[in-house]
Amino acid sequence: MIYKNKAYYFSSIMPNHFILLLILLLIFTFFLPINALAQIDKATLNKAIDRAGLQRMLTQRMLKSYCQLGQDQFYAKPDEVLKNSVTRFEQGLVELKQFNFVKGVKKSLKHINAIWPNYKMIITAKATKENTPDLVSFNEKLLALSHKVVLALTTESGQESAKIVSISGRQRMLTQRIELYYLLRDWGFTNEAYIKTLTNSRKDFSEGLTYLNSYANNTDKIKGLLRKVKTSFTLFEHSLDEKNNAFLVHLTVAQLLKQMNEATNLYAEM
Repeated sequence: MIYKNKAYYFSSIMPNHFILLLILLLIFTFFLPINALAQIDKATLNKAIDRAGLQRMLTQRMLKSYCQLGQDQFYAKPDEVLKNSVTRFEQGLVELKQFNFVKGVKKSLKHINAIWPNYKMIITAKATKENTPDLVSFNEKLLALSHKVVLALTTESGQESAKIVSISGRQRMLTQRIELYYLLRDWGFTNEAYIKTLTNSRKDFSEGLTYLNSYANNTDKIKGLLRKVKTSFTLFEHSLDEKNNAFLVHLTVAQLLKQMNEATNLYAEM
């Protein structure tokens, strides 16, 4: 009789427990992602924007290295840079998946992952002038989609500091974009679209630097970095108008990238 009562007791409460567990599971499945951002502080989100911005830079850096290889310019070890950039880009895709709950991030990452395998296959093969136009087209799509991830995270944050991290990170990307389109012009790609991209990238870098200098919360260290960037960029701009000057362009761009990368990291940590 005792065992019978126990069996009856457990059989009567099990359905209720099962229903309760089912309800809790539904709550965690459907409502937790909506509130996930509330658990992420501003600093963490700024670092995510920094990382997403790094993806933008890597798209340009990969193709720039490919162009250096195609033109037999080995002074900057472009084979190693390309390999490292590919690895870092793939790592970024994995790291950014944790922010899929932010509107727009999951969709953009899905599109990037759809394009990436074909792009990787071509860009890691022997560099040829014939394959370059297709790579440029692929690259523009990767850049646009990577930029959408940055914008989605920045919009979700709604903080002025997030916008500053995004703009500073864009400066970092523009250093590589300027060198990339300089190399394309040197390689004989003189169509109007490429030349216009080089011109616009130079203009965007100058305007972005002005914007960052106007930010009221710049620390002394950031102000110092931005002064160095302005001096270097002003002195080297004329080099971009000359042909066969890739080595000097690379030296200055490498310096600008290092300085803007440090500034972006400092903004992300503020």
